Amino acid sequence: MKKILVLLITVIMCFSVLPALGSGGAFGKVALEEKTSNAPATSLKGTFAFVSDFENGGTYSSYGWQLSGHGPVPAITQSVNYFGEPSVQVSRGESLTSSSGITQGDQFVSFQAAIYAAGGEGAFRVVDSAGNPVASVAISGTEVFAGGSALHPVGQSPTGTVYPSGWTYISGNIQNTSTNKVSSWTMQLFVDQTDTVFANISVPNAYQYSGIQLAAISGNAYFTSVVFSTYQIPIYDPGYNPMEGYGQGSGLVVSLLHPFTILHANMKLNSWSVPENNIMSFQINAMNNYGTTTSTCVGFFQLGVDLGQNGAIAPWYVPGKNCIAHYFVSSNNPAAQPGFVTPAGTLLGLTIEDEPATNSIFFQIIDYSVSVQSGDRYWNATIPYSGTEFYGTYTQLEFQPSSAFPIDQYYLNGSLFDMGYGSSFSSLSALNASYMLPFTLNAPATWSYTYYNAAESGYSQIG
Repeated sequence: MKKILVLLITVIMCFSVLPALGSGGAFGKVALEEKTSNAPATSLKGTFAFVSDFENGGTYSSYGWQLSGHGPVPAITQSVNYFGEPSVQVSRGESLTSSSGITQGDQFVSFQAAIYAAGGEGAFRVVDSAGNPVASVAISGTEVFAGGSALHPVGQSPTGTVYPSGWTYISGNIQNTSTNKVSSWTMQLFVDQTDTVFANISVPNAYQYSGIQLAAISGNAYFTSVVFSTYQIPIYDPGYNPMEGYGQGSGLVVSLLHPFTILHANMKLNSWSVPENNIMSFQINAMNNYGTTTSTCVGFFQLGVDLGQNGAIAPWYVPGKNCIAHYFVSSNNPAAQPGFVTPAGTLLGLTIEDEPATNSIFFQIIDYSVSVQSGDRYWNATIPYSGTEFYGTYTQLEFQPSSAFPIDQYYLNGSLFDMGYGSSFSSLSALNASYMLPFTLNAPATWSYTYYNAAESGYSQIG
């Protein structure tokens, strides 16, 4: 979300009694003058997404993997975990291979994997139908190797990143980059960050991709959060990607949810400290069909708060058109810095609702932290909308580029919980752990977060 601070369209409504969350018909909606165009349907023909995060128990074969050797059976373990997520242990000389649901013949594929190989060497490979590697990345301690059929050293993994000790997060785009009829396949590799391309590697036989493989070249290797897809995962956008969260967003779309019209979550802000306003925010996101299947600001709806100085927060929403934040500003002092002071432990309720009957989308934030005597705070806005229902969602702690203070001087101890989606408030469903994939892009080592627990429908975020 790229915020521009000059556009302020706002309303604050105060009530002494908490009404039920709903369409907000009585909450004083504000309509924008801007029009939101219809979101065109996007064909998923020929696309695929293989996801393996080992979060739902079972064995390696439960996730579509086949053991290539005859050594020890790969074990799913919590003893070596990635932000609390279980991993699969592959023994030296063994490998797991899968072609489950993978469709051949596309001109672009993307991948990610978290690899722990502190005492050996572990590799993520894209393989052909005979199991031969056509694009590979291997990690041995901090050394990174990559290539097509053969590996070559390409550098040391970055230092000072947020990833747990011993873990390396790799992601990449493999595509036909030819400008004529001659095939020229290249792997754009990212390691622990996406504001810098780690390496561009020629992989001439990548067009033969048929599956993927997790291999322990030496010692034991551990893998999790494995994705291989025709959806783009890493997106190179210098200076803009320091963020982290859960779900399938920021290019990490691998499956569509059942269409829904309501996304709701509760947000707890235990404490925070920032050296400047309008830089770090905490938010939820809902995307329509086009916004879910295309990396674009169109059909992309956000609701959240900026974390401000001296205990202040500034609520805002993004209306699915241009990724510009619209701040809810106090009506009695609209020229003031957006935001208000609220106590530590603030509890907010966030709702994004598509209302087909009125061709609109409704945004609402309720502050439950103030006393009934002083009146609870409500922020509501409505925009015109006649596109599809929502098909995707994710959560996000986001940092806007700042030239004044480094990212590690920003701190938040907070959580999102009771996150649900559906067609009515009485039938909201929790997102399962398999959908809530973790992504971390260029966050500093002082930031951390924990495994999304489907049973609790929430996650803690401490930065």
